[in-house]
Order: sequence, then C-alpha cells, then structure tokens
Amino acid sequence: MKSKSLSLALILSAGMATFSNATIVGFGQLGGNNTMIPGGLASRASVDGNGYVVSNGATPNIAVTWDPEWDIHTSNFFSALENRTVGGGAWDNEGNVPRIGQLDLAFHTISFAADAQYALVLNSFDFVHTAETAGTTVWNLTLTNSSSAVVWSRDLTMNNADVSSSLVTVAPNFTGELGESYLLTFSRASETYGSNGRHGID
Repeated sequence: MKSKSLSLALILSAGMATFSNATIVGFGQLGGNNTMIPGGLASRASVDGNGYVVSNGATPNIAVTWDPEWDIHTSNFFSALENRTVGGGAWDNEGNVPRIGQLDLAFHTISFAADAQYALVLNSFDFVHTAETAGTTVWNLTLTNSSSAVVWSRDLTMNNADVSSSLVTVAPNFTGELGESYLLTFSRASETYGSNGRHGID
C-alpha cells in the first residue's frame, strides 16, 4: 500500500506499507495578519514551498484544499501554539514570530484527495484557544470519507484559563483507503463569548 502523509506542524503522509512520506505545514512565508491561506497550500507537494516542507518525503499524490475562510495570524497570543512544535525555518516561524492558521469562524474545512494506489495518512496538528478573552469553547472535529461517513472524530472543550485544555496536540494518526478522499472539519458547538478569531492550528 502506498500512503502519503500531511502534517500540520500539520502532518500529512503518503507511502507504501512500511514506508510513508510526510509533508509538514508551518504557515510561514504566506503573508501577514489576515492574509488568506492559499486554497492549495501543500497540495501535491513535491518540493519545499512557502509555508511547508517535504523534508520527510514528498506527497505529490495527495491534493489538499483549504476553505477560503482560513487565514494567517501573527499575534503574540498565538506564541504558545507556535512554540508547541517549532519547525526551525522561515516556512514555519518566519521572523521568529507566530505564523499560524487562524480559524476566523465557527466552521472550517480542509479536504484531502489521494490518487489511485495512494492513501492519506493524517498524523497530527496543534490546536489552540487563546487567552486574549476569557472563556470556554467546545469544538467537534471530524474526518469524513467521500460517502460522508465519519472515520475519525474528537470533541474538545477548550477553557483558556487552563493550558492543558486550551492548547492541544490532536493526533488522528489516521491511515485512509487507497484512492479515497477525506474532509477534515472544525465545527464550533458552543462558546461563552464571541470567540471568532481566537483559535488557530499549527
């Protein structure tokens, strides 16, 4: 089996039975605050590019699509998120300031489509609810296949007064089927204040 992996330092992989490659997304080199994340960031990655590296192996057989509401943010409120997994280059922490993927709204998606004879491996990503405004949010994270069946899920209650619940490494460690497509969904179920823009991934 060939699998390809994408990681949100996000980690995504693809490879054969005992071998997989991994593209790591870090969100550097894409612009300043509120710059829209390119819809094809890290899609079919064969060489390093702005915001990602293929140092663990290229993933040219995995197409990635980000919804148009994702953007970049560099606020120091995201420093703990940036520092959780540091990539060590401008592709991740350009200028030694946070460069993260910000969730502006209550619903965001990332889609993955594997070529025939290849499979998605979704390794891990870091997710934060900043302490800029005190409060608690609840998120439902799901990964669904092309038939809309849920193949992985996790519910998170993120109280930003408690770092152990507000900064989380989410590790699906999911390996998909050959040639299958998947949709990773972030859906906010509740909030105790207007929390748009107070969450990010890296």
